[in-house]
Amino acid sequence: MARHPKKKGDEKPDTNDDTKDNTTGSAQTEESRIKSGLDKVFWIRVGMGVLAGTLSAIMGEPLAESSRVVLGFGIMIVLFIVSYVIAKGLRIPIAISEKKKLITTGYGSYFLMFIFSWILVNTLIHPNLGIPPVR
Repeated sequence: MARHPKKKGDEKPDTNDDTKDNTTGSAQTEESRIKSGLDKVFWIRVGMGVLAGTLSAIMGEPLAESSRVVLGFGIMIVLFIVSYVIAKGLRIPIAISEKKKLITTGYGSYFLMFIFSWILVNTLIHPNLGIPPVR
């Protein structure tokens, strides 16, 4: 059987080329470190969202309704900034051009968990408030 001279698929790979294996292994390791770091940021934001919603409901209980909203969103913003500082402290090895990932990772889940826990805790604190029964 004659082989085409330009086909390289039939040649055996050189087993002495260790640099190729090391670069793919380190690239996978760094990629997995980035992914695990961003996963940590996501779950920190979810937890901080629950904490922000719970604090907003508990601290806003004695205040007027308009003051509760301002206090709630103030707590939400402050705890989001705290979560960003924590994310910076994790020292995730991401590229400089992708630094906005520290801000954008998990912000939707943070906001939804904030709203959910704020409503849930507020409902648990004030179970009697609502529409009076019709007789």
